[in-house]
Amino acid sequence: MCELMMIHPKNVLVSFSGEIVEGDSVTLICSSDSNPPALNFSWFKKDESSSVGSGQSFSPLQSGRFYCEAHNQHGSQRSDAVTVTVHHGAGKNVIVITAASGGGFIIIIIIILIILFIM
Repeated sequence: MCELMMIHPKNVLVSFSGEIVEGDSVTLICSSDSNPPALNFSWFKKDESSSVGSGQSFSPLQSGRFYCEAHNQHGSQRSDAVTVTVHHGAGKNVIVITAASGGGFIIIIIIILIILFIM
């Protein structure tokens, strides 16, 4: 008989949805590997004790370092923090997202910035 292994959330990651467009908001998305699946997600701003949001997605309204925490009945784990920065200047608002680890985010941001400058 095959037995399913029950595990707490792991590999908790924050990604973002859609294209970063001038004047638009950005939505951060939390994902994890666990069995049973994580059903509860909490969002925190770095160095603040209380949560700033709940649910699998979160749209920050200000600049800061944000991370999510995924929960199931076996435990919880948090993601690395991502930095959301809104730059104001020359009539443009550019949202930049960087991750504390993971070069993939940085490459995506560079590509998006190049596209924005070409336009």
